Amino acid sequence: KGISAGKSENSYRGLVKVLPGAEGARNYSQCDSLLIGDKCGAHTFPYVDVRNRSAVVEHEATTSKISDDQLFYCNQRGIGTEEAVGLIVNGYAREVLNKLPMEFAIEAQRLLSISLEGSVG
Repeated sequence: KGISAGKSENSYRGLVKVLPGAEGARNYSQCDSLLIGDKCGAHTFPYVDVRNRSAVVEHEATTSKISDDQLFYCNQRGIGTEEAVGLIVNGYAREVLNKLPMEFAIEAQRLLSISLEGSVG
């Protein structure tokens, strides 16, 4: 998962290589990107090298943006825009943060909050 805000650009480059002896190999690669603002971007470059005809290789990429409707929904419930963005981003990143050891997850969440300060408006 990647998050871009401000003028940042996010790139994902992934290599899946299936060698001739890998009978029945399967791979599923997923790359999700979240954009915050109008001047940022996300780019996905999957590299697939399959040398066994029995292999099943799949790739999926999604790019989404925090919508005005999401912000409006939060604002109507008394949540400020900056806090709403923080909640949405933390929800988006939760799957990754939950896989980290607790001390790393806390630090990553803190750094994410600092990075988002002032990114709205």
